[in-house]
Amino acid sequence: MKKWLLTKKQIWLVILVLVVVSMLIDLNTRISTLTYLRDQKNTLAVEVTALQSTLDLVSEKIDYAGSDAAVESWARQQGLMRQEGDYVIIPLPVDEPTPIPTPVPTVEPVKYENWEIWKALIFD
Repeated sequence: MKKWLLTKKQIWLVILVLVVVSMLIDLNTRISTLTYLRDQKNTLAVEVTALQSTLDLVSEKIDYAGSDAAVESWARQQGLMRQEGDYVIIPLPVDEPTPIPTPVPTVEPVKYENWEIWKALIFD
């Protein structure tokens, strides 16, 4: 009878050890997952910050493109328009003599007979 009680205690001890081991394995898995998710959160936070700064820059450019200053700048620089009272100066090209091209000598290919080609292939 006494032997049975000791064995019963051992069975309960083994069950308790298995439960503790399984809980430790689960805890380790959760800690690994938490570490991975924190790294992902930090990476995404950096990307969000970069995208937010890009959005701010693009918004500023869009606001400038719709402003009167941008329209006037385009009209004066690319549109070649003027305001009243402006004097438009158009530079004219200077008359420079055109350079005379130097003639390139043409080299005529030398014609060899077939027997000369074969002789060069075999003996040279």
